[in-house]
Amino acid sequence: MNSFKTKPNSSEIEANFLSSYYNQDGNNSPVTGGVGTEALTDFANVFIVNVPIDSINSIGFYGGADAYTSASTDNIDSNVSSASVNDVRIYGTLSYNRKNLKRGETYGVRGGYSKEFDYESLSAGVSITKEWNEGNTELNLTGQAFFDKWLGKDGSNSLIYPEFWLGEAFGYKNLSTPNRNSFNAQLFLSQVINPRLQIGLSAEFIYMTGLLSTPFHSVYFVGKEDFKMDIERLPASRLKLPFGVRLNYYPIDFLVLRTYYRYYTDDFGINAHSLEVETPLKLNSSFTIAPFYRFHTQSGSKYFAPKNVHVAPSEPNSTIYYTSDYDLSALNAHKFGFGLKYYPAYGLLRSRPFLDRYGVVVFKYIELRTAMYKRSTDLSAFNVSINLAFTYK
Repeated sequence: MNSFKTKPNSSEIEANFLSSYYNQDGNNSPVTGGVGTEALTDFANVFIVNVPIDSINSIGFYGGADAYTSASTDNIDSNVSSASVNDVRIYGTLSYNRKNLKRGETYGVRGGYSKEFDYESLSAGVSITKEWNEGNTELNLTGQAFFDKWLGKDGSNSLIYPEFWLGEAFGYKNLSTPNRNSFNAQLFLSQVINPRLQIGLSAEFIYMTGLLSTPFHSVYFVGKEDFKMDIERLPASRLKLPFGVRLNYYPIDFLVLRTYYRYYTDDFGINAHSLEVETPLKLNSSFTIAPFYRFHTQSGSKYFAPKNVHVAPSEPNSTIYYTSDYDLSALNAHKFGFGLKYYPAYGLLRSRPFLDRYGVVVFKYIELRTAMYKRSTDLSAFNVSINLAFTYK
């Protein structure tokens, strides 16, 4: 008889404050048809908290705000360009989890909301986790649904189009729906092989339907004057299938070798391979440094072509779908950097912010992470983030 039981919830409230700065630059903006600046900066602040109600029930919250500036979006509809150049995105997700200790199972539900100047999203999800084999084997199944909507001026249903798009004057139809829905199912299996080796396998099914193109992305056609350009047009559905393998190996007590491989395919014609390696090295009892490297390569979508390469719909041998978004092009990308974590055995700081009988706040650790990103389409980016972890008991 299997006597294994899932661990009950800790009595500690856990909280994390994360702040990050992101900066990128490039010359293939889809807003201006695959040419022009992609300069963007983003300041993000996130708050994550997990509150145990008792030994089996807990609630969690993940939320924050991003303040970003984007030079390329100044070229969309002039009536909203000031809002698009500098904007704020707010988001939040509330979750509830319940454990069945005897069966080794955890059930979860969640709901979320996100909004920025041109986009609004509602989400819902469920999950179940099963542990057995003395906790050495874990299976997780997650399902999520996202109900998104493109917004127009002042939150209306009139979509935002490129500034110089003349639309129906040249026979190009307006988009018929502002809605986009996504349905995700993910399966993850984790297995401890021995004290030094752990493997994880993942498979995901993602189905998207609705307005999958971006209304203010432009496409310029071969042999046509620039003012006769159209907006990006993509199919009303998309199927994505990612598969992953994760391997963690502990060759010595103070070093971990973390590797991850991911294969991706979709019905837009993209096939991709990603490989990531991270090697956390414990320098002493408190400091850990973790250099990492990630390589990504993908084939281009059958709907992608650079500026002035697509054939206009009115011409022979044309297609009804087209984009000049270089995220859908053939590319190679490299990302590298390191993380630095300071985690003293008894925390950085302890305090009783209230009366003595109410417990102690512990500043557990601080983590800094920085990364450089470079891809073959001449897009480059830099990111730095800081994570502050606290507990209250």
